[in-house]
Amino acid sequence: MKNYDLVIIGGGPAGLGAAARAYDEGIENILIVERDEMLGGILNQCIHNGFGLHRFNEELTGPEYAQRFIDEVEKRDIDVLLNTIVIDFANDKTITLMNEENGMFTLKPKAVILAMGCRERPRGALNIPGSRPAGVFSAGTAQRMINLEGYMPGKKVVILGSGDIGLIMARRMTLEGADVQCVAEIMPYSGGLKRNIVQCLDDFDIPLYFNTTISSIEGDERVTGCTLSQVDENMKVIPGTEKHFDCDTILLSVGL
Repeated sequence: MKNYDLVIIGGGPAGLGAAARAYDEGIENILIVERDEMLGGILNQCIHNGFGLHRFNEELTGPEYAQRFIDEVEKRDIDVLLNTIVIDFANDKTITLMNEENGMFTLKPKAVILAMGCRERPRGALNIPGSRPAGVFSAGTAQRMINLEGYMPGKKVVILGSGDIGLIMARRMTLEGADVQCVAEIMPYSGGLKRNIVQCLDDFDIPLYFNTTISSIEGDERVTGCTLSQVDENMKVIPGTEKHFDCDTILLSVGL
C-alpha cells in the first residue's frame, strides 16, 4: 500500500468536498477511507428532496446531491478505499486500518482530515424508564432500514423528538403504511424546520405534543406501548398528565 500526502477518513459530503478542494489546492496524492460499501455517507439514505438549493440552485434528493460530489472526486482520480475501517490513529499520524482484501495495514500520511460525521443520541443517554424490548430505534436507523435495506421497522409508531429526521420519518413511515400516532417534543418548540412540520405532520394529520416526553416504555420481547407525560420548566415529569399509546415501534429523534 503506497503512502499518501493526505488521508481523509469519511466518504460523506464533508470528506468528498474536502478531497476535491485539497486536490484543487495542489495536493494530488489523496486517499479517502470509507467504512460503508459506497461513497455519499448519510445522504444516501436521505431520499427526500430539499438539498442543493444554495450550492447548485436546484432542488435535489440526498443521493443526487452526493453524486455531484462523487463525480468531482472521480473526475480528479482520487483514490478511495471502501468497506475499510480505521481502528487506530496515533499521535505521529500513523493510521491503522482494516478491510477484507488487505487485512490489517498502516498508513502514515503527511496530514489527516477527520470527516466521520456524527452519531444520533441513543436511548441510553435519555434515561427513559421501562423495559428494554426490541422496536426502539433512532430515527436515522429506521431511515436506513427503509430507504436502503428495504425493511419496515414497525407498523404502529410513536416518535420522540421533533428534529428534522424525526419529522421526515413520520411522513416516510406513514407513506409506507405505518400508523404514526404522534410526535412528542420535550421542549415548548420544535427543533425542526417549519416546512417539515407542515409537510410531514400537518399534511398527514399527525399530532405534535410539546412539553411532552416518553415516561415509560412497555413490552417484553417487543414494544407493546408507551406512556407520554407532560414536563415542567425543569424537564421533570408532571404527575397526572400521563397518556398511554399502544405501539410496536418507538423512534428517537433527540439530537446528534
